[in-house]
Amino acid sequence: MTKKNVGIFFIMQIMNVVFSLNTVLMKLASVSWQEEGLFAGRTIMILFVAVAVLGIYAVAWQAILGRVELSQAYLNKGTVVFWGLLWSAIIFQEQITAFNIVGSVIIFIGLMMVNYHE
Repeated sequence: MTKKNVGIFFIMQIMNVVFSLNTVLMKLASVSWQEEGLFAGRTIMILFVAVAVLGIYAVAWQAILGRVELSQAYLNKGTVVFWGLLWSAIIFQEQITAFNIVGSVIIFIGLMMVNYHE
């Protein structure tokens, strides 16, 4: 892997972390909506930040697609599942089960098999 590829891989991982944080924001918005209502200031602010995160991600994703093959970009998107599990455990203290781990591994292996061409 060249230095350029390592840099792009690192940027894609940062983008995946940002994208996975959107699921955290959506869960927080859901809780806020249930507790305070849709038009509460807190709910609206969380939803606004979530949409902004998705906008930033969309622009960054388009920039990355200009530099790497689509198959490689999608292979790296498989790490979003890992980040989602990590956030659920760290932020929401949810249990990660063996089924979660096995499912994540199956997804990752499937992505590697589909995209393996070298």
